[in-house]
Amino acid sequence: MDLHFKQIKQTELAVTFDLFKRHMKPIIEEAFGWDDSYQENGFKKRLKLSWFHWVYSEQSPVGLVCYKTTTESVHIHLLIVFDEMQRQGFGKNISRALLAIAHQQGLPLTLSCFKNNRPAYNLYNMLGFTVNAEDQHFYSMINRIP
Repeated sequence: MDLHFKQIKQTELAVTFDLFKRHMKPIIEEAFGWDDSYQENGFKKRLKLSWFHWVYSEQSPVGLVCYKTTTESVHIHLLIVFDEMQRQGFGKNISRALLAIAHQQGLPLTLSCFKNNRPAYNLYNMLGFTVNAEDQHFYSMINRIP
């Protein structure tokens, strides 16, 4: 599966929150409730444009990923596979592509996963991520490249 990332443009930034809301609202709502303005403000203040990338397979968009590189790790803030592309291995392959990016830099790949998002947790667990911290709603997970 040939995947590539394309940085989003400033004019596309509004679409990213809409996608976040569509895919994450049920999970967030179940965990601790959804407040639209709180979520949108936090999303816009916390996440930088340069961290967002469209994910393509061949010429078709299959998802969106938001990740940043620090001196400590490559951290996934958000990984969305579009509804019509789910259950085709894209989540696994996007994660593997991010693992490769982290590996090239000699860094671990980290993320936070809602405890009630079992499909995501199972995916990351299958890919070798381990829980290194947790709270009431989240697992903090890490994949240290051997």
